[in-house]
Amino acid sequence: MTGTELVRRSTEVVRADLDLVQAVPKTPWMMRIEEHQSWETLAQLKVTIRAGVALQGFRVKDLLAMKEGQVCETVSPATEDVPVRVGRVQLGWGEFEVAQQQMSLRLTRLG
Repeated sequence: MTGTELVRRSTEVVRADLDLVQAVPKTPWMMRIEEHQSWETLAQLKVTIRAGVALQGFRVKDLLAMKEGQVCETVSPATEDVPVRVGRVQLGWGEFEVAQQQMSLRLTRLG
């Protein structure tokens, strides 16, 4: 066998392997989380959701001096969605609303 023949055969093997990879359809391991065998248990888990709001010129001394009813100025406009995280993973974006005299967060976008 010559050196050229070895190279030709090795690229043919790689090309055949690539054709097999392309032929296999890419499907997610699970289409819906509700289909997971442990969904009943998973659905009962409690998680902490955090919404990030950047405040303009807010310092630790401002935090310590806060009183009930005090208003803080945010960097982003009120019409802009805030990032919503569960742990270190960003779940999506949401907006603040008042529901039954309580501050609430409505999820507006996932992702």
